[in-house]
Amino acid sequence: MANNPLISVITPVYNSEKFLDECLNSLRFQTYSNLEFICINDGSTDSSYEILKEYREKDTRFIILNQNNQGAGRARNAGLNIARGKYISFVDSDDRVSLSLYQKFVNLKKKPDIYVFNAAEYDKQTKAVYPRLFFAINEWQNHKDENTIHTFNDNVNPFHGNISAANKIYRTEFLKSLIKKTPDGKLFPAGTIFEDQYFFFLTMVYANSINVNPDPLYYYRTNNNSVTQTLSSKVFDIFKIMDEIENLLKITQNYEAYKYALFQHKYKQYAHLFFKAEPELRESFYKEMQTRLARYKNENLEPKICERLTLYGVYKNILKLNSTEFYEKYNGKIKDTK
Repeated sequence: MANNPLISVITPVYNSEKFLDECLNSLRFQTYSNLEFICINDGSTDSSYEILKEYREKDTRFIILNQNNQGAGRARNAGLNIARGKYISFVDSDDRVSLSLYQKFVNLKKKPDIYVFNAAEYDKQTKAVYPRLFFAINEWQNHKDENTIHTFNDNVNPFHGNISAANKIYRTEFLKSLIKKTPDGKLFPAGTIFEDQYFFFLTMVYANSINVNPDPLYYYRTNNNSVTQTLSSKVFDIFKIMDEIENLLKITQNYEAYKYALFQHKYKQYAHLFFKAEPELRESFYKEMQTRLARYKNENLEPKICERLTLYGVYKNILKLNSTEFYEKYNGKIKDTK
């Protein structure tokens, strides 16, 4: 075990036996070695815990925490509580990272509050890597190179598909300073499956320095048969998360600048999740998103600007159609917005 690790890598693990070796090997064989790997076994019922113990025996940098199944948010919070590194990295247990990821970060001339790097998806079956990048470098204004200092306002499309904790490295002291700014004293809202979205905006709006690297250094998996295709009542958590993001933007005086982007993000997310909800929940979910989106009629949004928003027609049809009509019109046509 490293006595003074520079970077703590936090990995929630839940029933990942098919993918765990690949993930952990991408950490263990990093070209930079002053690391600790905090793996939180989130009540796995497969052989994930046994695999974790094997890695701990082979490499003392691995630390294992056990908890009852409580979700990735609580697992990450638990990992943060014991992390000793000056910097924090989050890696999901069914993904992998470039073997040079942490060396590239160490080589930076100046360490930022947040180091952002790109991600691509890979197919376990075909081994193919797809350039489905989390962000485009031209979305960051005045970007010159990896040492350019950015802030949240430099990102012209912050609601685009980079709303993840996994493709970033964070200064630990910076994260600790944010705890008192959260509603429940937790960086990741507990018990929700959409915790990344709030965490993303919380960290981004308060960061004084952000570095971005357009290289895909994180690889997330497609064709993961363990991923549930429909969502339980947890799908309703998206409404709470959107409320918290909106409140955060208002508190930090960013709401007026991003109200159109937030509006667009809401109706795209709601529409996508409507089709992910379990069939018996779709009607009530649809009514809730109708009610919430109808409030935007009173937000004094400029019609000419709204008409230019991506998928604005979807928003208008949510208000116009009933759930059955909406399902028939858009089933199979609304993709994941990330």
